[in-house]
Amino acid sequence: MSEPQNTDAQNPVPKDAMHIPEGFGDPHHAHVGPILGVLVIMLVLIFSGLYIWGGMLSDQMPVVEEKTIINNEPETPRAVADTQILETLSPSDELDAISADLDGTHMDSLETDLGTIDAELNAAFGE
Repeated sequence: MSEPQNTDAQNPVPKDAMHIPEGFGDPHHAHVGPILGVLVIMLVLIFSGLYIWGGMLSDQMPVVEEKTIINNEPETPRAVADTQILETLSPSDELDAISADLDGTHMDSLETDLGTIDAELNAAFGE
């Protein structure tokens, strides 16, 4: 009978056959798991706090009411006529009909009308 080499009474496997992976018992890597766990918990707590804080800030934000401008002035005859002209455009999508509609639309006073509107808005908002 042959005797096993380098065996203990408690461990029947020869010591030559046992192999421990490198870094398995390394004390530098032993604390990585708990450190990562603490970092993850801290990040979750920080983001949760920011989420709750943002919700509280949005609840405290004042509600801004929009100003509405009410025009109490009667429509001018020119405005009524311009509206009627725009409503009488041709429903056709032919090029000749579109060209005729463009020729019939007078945009000469558009710049002055926009200036008047701008002045009225500035006066209404107190600028």
